[in-house]
Amino acid sequence: GTWLLSKPQTLLQPADGSAIPFTEADRKIYEQNRTAAQNGDFAFDGTMTRCSSPGIPRLMLSPKRFKIFDRPGKVLFLFEWNRLFRQIDMRDDATIENSKALDGTENFAFDLYGLENTVGAQVGHARGRWEGSTLVAETDHFVDYKMFDGFIQTSDQLKLTERVRLKDRNTLEYRVTITDPATFTQPWEAALTYKRQPDTPFQEDICMERKKAGESPWPKPM
Repeated sequence: GTWLLSKPQTLLQPADGSAIPFTEADRKIYEQNRTAAQNGDFAFDGTMTRCSSPGIPRLMLSPKRFKIFDRPGKVLFLFEWNRLFRQIDMRDDATIENSKALDGTENFAFDLYGLENTVGAQVGHARGRWEGSTLVAETDHFVDYKMFDGFIQTSDQLKLTERVRLKDRNTLEYRVTITDPATFTQPWEAALTYKRQPDTPFQEDICMERKKAGESPWPKPM
């Protein structure tokens, strides 16, 4: 279906209402980034300055729509803003090993989501499974010092356990357990909800065109 964040926001917060468990050093970085943004300085944010991919989970905070496609062996998220997409590999280990054997090589360029020799990515590398009607994705192999949301930077030690399910026919819930010992003192959980939208074509909404027009590269909440 097609979905839109039900409550526009730029930051992730713990679902239980507690404070984000920053390390002392990363709390200072967060506060510096927040102050800089309030003064209109986004030099710390590659998405705002050069239209780099915001990655996961920040993409899930987009105030624009996204679509979910369930296909054999994969689940795809297609985002309206900047035409970005994300792929969750739903194959089991045996299927992946079989595809390697058929290819006859150990070249993981053939298998995008093989985890050996995998370099970090903004969206990480996600392996998924179904637990009943809940999509569960274990996501890791991120780049270092990526923007986790509007102000928080995380390390390449970041690991996410994401759970996506329908609360009802028109409400989608996204829960994510966040682990990054270089940034946070303990794992924590955040939650977002989305409302179903009409399945109409996406409009063109390209980051570089926004910059050229003097608009905010990352769309402001609708």
